[in-house]
Amino acid sequence: MSTLAEIQRAIEMLPTTQMEELAAWLDGKRVQQPAWPVPPPDIPREELEQVEAEIEAAFPSKRY
Repeated sequence: MSTLAEIQRAIEMLPTTQMEELAAWLDGKRVQQPAWPVPPPDIPREELEQVEAEIEAAFPSKRY
């Protein structure tokens, strides 16, 4: 099997118990997407504010 379509056809031919076993295995392999990056708590607030100011200067946000 070399294509997704071939794999899907093979999966559809599996007995229900094996299909469920495969689904559980795939769930275990699923890559968790990281949450929105949050700065580590040990960064001084002043440094975070400086970075935010630099970002705002480079990419001004629209304010209406």
